[in-house]
Amino acid sequence: MADRSEGGRLPWASLAAVIAGLTVASMTGGFNAPLFSARLDAAGYGASLIGLSAAANAIGLFVVAPLAPALLARHGLARVMIVTSLLEVALYLGCALSEDFYVWTLLRLLMGGIGGVLWIAGEVWITQAATDATRGRVLAIYNSFFGLGTAAGPTVLSAIGHQGALPFVVAAGIVLVSVLPILWARALAPVIEPDGSGDGFAVRALLAPLRLAAVPMMLNLSYALVFAGLWTFLPVFAVDTGLPVERAFQQLTAFSVGTIVLQFPVGWLSDRFDRRLIATVLIAGSLAAVASMNLFVHVPGLDFAYFFVLGGIVSGVYVVALSLIGKRFRGSALAAAITVYTLMWSAGSMIGPPLVGLATQVAGADGLPLALVVFTLVFLPFTAASWLRHRRAAKRPSA
Repeated sequence: MADRSEGGRLPWASLAAVIAGLTVASMTGGFNAPLFSARLDAAGYGASLIGLSAAANAIGLFVVAPLAPALLARHGLARVMIVTSLLEVALYLGCALSEDFYVWTLLRLLMGGIGGVLWIAGEVWITQAATDATRGRVLAIYNSFFGLGTAAGPTVLSAIGHQGALPFVVAAGIVLVSVLPILWARALAPVIEPDGSGDGFAVRALLAPLRLAAVPMMLNLSYALVFAGLWTFLPVFAVDTGLPVERAFQQLTAFSVGTIVLQFPVGWLSDRFDRRLIATVLIAGSLAAVASMNLFVHVPGLDFAYFFVLGGIVSGVYVVALSLIGKRFRGSALAAAITVYTLMWSAGSMIGPPLVGLATQVAGADGLPLALVVFTLVFLPFTAASWLRHRRAAKRPSA
């Protein structure tokens, strides 16, 4: 497929296919964690073992991630997505054949690594296929559909139940369906040309994008810290401050709706203004929002509006940061950069909840908003400095 990232018509058929495939696949992500947690809890396993099993997904990604850039350059985006999807089908069917804790944990470890490569390939496809002038909006559409798929996951699980082999068979079927758009569009996938910066089965291949795109990587880390911390501890915060836990679930639903509805406006802004400026505004807005959580969380109606806006602001950081990476990298370097970007998300998802838990132990119920303030405040100076440097460079007369 011709490279159209710097101008020309968007390859809508290619983008629609990969977004459709990832949207369907994201449904399994929506019920994977609650399914395993519910089954292990019912089997009598303690919280520590349930947490260990859940962590296997992230650990698998960290193990496999250094292989991703070379795999994508060597075998192509479509082939990697098809093969990893079929492997995930086999893993879900494997879960249906055994209920042993250690077997499930091993399979979840493999799911994390294989699924991570699948999502890296999909995001490389979308980011490279989009033009620079429309990348923010394209990524916003992708992120919104991803949110819809993820939100549909628990609904599917509720409808089919979590007992027996059926949920695993359904998950395998969902992943199998997600392969169909990729099969149809396999000839339309962007070509990842090796350029020397992303080759090699080594961790060092990932160091260059970490150095060259430090700000977008930090933005995604901040997003993951806030998202995982809020998602894990808002129900605890609600109970500790006198709200029923059901209200926290409703507030999280409002947050999810905001992440879906407000993505496109954020993407539109990032395509028309300096993305570093938009990122700075979003981080500052996230800081102001989480700092004022106690003002809104107990006000009926206003709390839903608050979490709706918070969801849009926080998740908008992801879209803008990924747009910056798409502008900076091409080919194998883009694959390496998105691999590091995905690792930042995994790192934030792993360390965010324990840090919020520690803050809650020290500060009580105020630990959640205090931790979220830190998760945004610490990154704001770097983002603002990057925008100011870019602004000064743009105003500097050329020699």
